[in-house]
Amino acid sequence: MLLYDSPISSNALKVRFLLAELELAYDRREVPLTQPRPGWYLAENPLGGVPALADDGLVMSESNAILRYLAQREARGDLYPVALAERARVDEFLDRFALTFRAAFFQVEREALGYVPGRGMGAREGDFDAARAKEPEVAETVALLERIVAGNGTVLGSFTIADCAVAPVLYRTTNTRMDMTAYPKLVRIREAIMARDAFGAAGPVL
Repeated sequence: MLLYDSPISSNALKVRFLLAELELAYDRREVPLTQPRPGWYLAENPLGGVPALADDGLVMSESNAILRYLAQREARGDLYPVALAERARVDEFLDRFALTFRAAFFQVEREALGYVPGRGMGAREGDFDAARAKEPEVAETVALLERIVAGNGTVLGSFTIADCAVAPVLYRTTNTRMDMTAYPKLVRIREAIMARDAFGAAGPVL
């Protein structure tokens, strides 16, 4: 397997996390996050998003789709359930997080971690005061996420690919200095994720 990757991509990190959980060997090819993407990468992934995974002739992108693929490839029903109702809960959360919650955290990240469109994170000096000013604007959305997750240190009650999906974003709150005091369940999930050997092996950076 070959992972088209960037060390500072949160979407790539979630895939590396699952690959480590599955103990799968893979090669990495770094893709610059500046726009436009290199032609060699667009030839593999025309939309240009990072990451993409090549496996035995299949090249696929979209990080949550890759999580589903890898869990099914390894027949890991604990990570992505086979039972329809249980799988639906995982799918529902993945969609909810991507469509509703991810953007709220990004509002803080872009200020604290120096995001510049077309250049990515770290392209300018971070502004932690500006990041803190964003926190009240996103508090209602983050509080909603806090209400719907489980209280045992996982997203849905047991460790699944849903936890892999939120891992990079919750980890980033340690770098953005986001005040998580009002979100104890999310903090518990973050602590559980960061304690896993596979998350350390995935090489979190931002």
